[in-house]
Amino acid sequence: MIFGFYLFNRDGICLYHEEWKRSRTVSSREDNHKLLFGLLFMMKAFVSKLSPKDGCEFHSFKTAAFKLHYFDTPSGLKFVLTTDDKTPNLRDCLKHIYSSIYVELVAKSPSQEIGKQIEGSHFSQSLNKYVQSLSYFQS
Repeated sequence: MIFGFYLFNRDGICLYHEEWKRSRTVSSREDNHKLLFGLLFMMKAFVSKLSPKDGCEFHSFKTAAFKLHYFDTPSGLKFVLTTDDKTPNLRDCLKHIYSSIYVELVAKSPSQEIGKQIEGSHFSQSLNKYVQSLSYFQS
């Protein structure tokens, strides 16, 4: 089951956020975004410091309640999906969201300022259509 999607820029600004199946509400969306970006920053640093090999990357982590899937672009965009703990790795799905949805509908859009919150409905509609088509969405 897919709970949510987050897209951050390199400075920790949440450019887009979508929730589908989250049963628990948060008191402050902004605080939630800051906590999640801080976790991503810390996990990336943690993996690079403790890895026995150079070039080791953080892709996901799992708790008893959920799994976080992560994809970081060379330009510093951070794509995140949260799912139930039984969902397999969705890194390829995040890569697809980046290359086929974000690049096509945001990066190539003359009306969208890069690094600013995504306002257009085309991105939202395409993201929702793609995520809801995944077999993991309803499971």
